[in-house]
Amino acid sequence: MKKVINKRAQESMSMPFGIIFSIFLIVVFIVTAFIAVKYFLGISDTTKIGLFYQDFQSAVDDAVTSQSTNTTFKINLPSEIKKVCFANLTSEITSPDNYDEIRDYYTYQANTFLLPSSSAGGLSSKQINHLNITKITSAKNPYRILASGEIKIIKNFYDRDVVVK
Repeated sequence: MKKVINKRAQESMSMPFGIIFSIFLIVVFIVTAFIAVKYFLGISDTTKIGLFYQDFQSAVDDAVTSQSTNTTFKINLPSEIKKVCFANLTSEITSPDNYDEIRDYYTYQANTFLLPSSSAGGLSSKQINHLNITKITSAKNPYRILASGEIKIIKNFYDRDVVVK
């Protein structure tokens, strides 16, 4: 004797499974889209930091090649970066605020730091050439500038390197 299977019961069970599976796929696509957008925004911030270092180095190089200059450099960094620091890690630290974030860079050749370093990713420090870091940090080491402002680039006629304020 054959058992008769009720096909109506199967049809009613397949419809909710299809709906649940569709909802699951929609949620997965939405979560994936948010992750992708966050990733690309992170790349944008990293690019901004890299361009800041490149443009700042170019501005310093331009100042070095001129006889004397007193220009300003507009800081264009992500909003998470609060300060740009210039530090001479080989001399005495006279301003210990935020020093714990840059003290690990003794082994690197760096004189420019972005704070907080966790917001800068892997680009939190950089060696900017032609900076008179000894003169910049003579009063405060590290010397900090708010990232929402400007950096004054100063080079006098007899100076070899640039001073920032």
